[in-house]
Amino acid sequence: MSQSHRCCATSRGMSAVLSLLIFALLILPQQPVEAAADGLPTFAGPAMGTTYRVTLAAPVPGLSLGQVHREIDRLLAQLDAGLNTWRSDSDASRFNRAVTTDWLEVSPELADVVSIAQRLHSQTAGRFDITVGPLIDWHRKHPAANAQDVATTRAPPAKILAHVGSPMLHVRTATASNPAALRKDHPKLTIDLGGIGPGYAVDSIGDRLTALGSASHLVELGGEVRGWGTLEDGHPWQVGIASGPEGSAVSQQISLNSGEAVAVVEHVPTRPIINPRTGQHPGSGPPAKRIIRATTCAEADALATASLIPHNRH
Repeated sequence: MSQSHRCCATSRGMSAVLSLLIFALLILPQQPVEAAADGLPTFAGPAMGTTYRVTLAAPVPGLSLGQVHREIDRLLAQLDAGLNTWRSDSDASRFNRAVTTDWLEVSPELADVVSIAQRLHSQTAGRFDITVGPLIDWHRKHPAANAQDVATTRAPPAKILAHVGSPMLHVRTATASNPAALRKDHPKLTIDLGGIGPGYAVDSIGDRLTALGSASHLVELGGEVRGWGTLEDGHPWQVGIASGPEGSAVSQQISLNSGEAVAVVEHVPTRPIINPRTGQHPGSGPPAKRIIRATTCAEADALATASLIPHNRH
């Protein structure tokens, strides 16, 4: 596809990152059949505070493009009502406001994404943590005096650290006898899904398209990208890495295996990250672009965030 189908670049990984340089992803045409690629069924719209775009390798049997579009919009509205912490009436916001350690009933989607986040917290040895929001807020209110102080070892006070940590968050998936629910050990614990929610939405869209009968599609939401199947000629879906967060020149081309997701990030030393295990700015080396591939977009999103945090605790 043409550069008019350029993916949006948004702030990634607020669960552990104050500010990152996010490389735009461009959906590329399959050379030398650019005209045919430009004609693939495509629809787009607003979603979760950003935008999404779906490209189908072929029409969905028995459904018009408009019908498929409306079905995906309904799905996104459902996800937004559960996951969007910018909405005061969402399940995630209700959980954050609840000053209790009792189980709180939530949507199955919210329980699912928290369950995935908990698994990734364990997989990354705590480098990805959806409860780290209070640390981010503290550092925003207490910024480093200058660029040279960005990587200092200042830590938030113990009263802030006391209600941060995924081990204090518990999830119960829905069963025949019990609804999905979340519980926190500390009443002030909160969750921030900015580092996994968009990726989870991409996975959900792609799975819903498969259920509707699509054999091959490419889904992008807020810079998160995953491909299913291949184009009709057998070529894989391809995306390109732009030369910068607002650039349009392609510096690298990536082919996606069926079901594969990709995330691309680069840490800029003057834009600090937060180690959720310590609440501090970890030391960092020169800027380094990281290309993260994973079997789901939620994983790619979270692992991209975690890749910027040192394996040790400092």
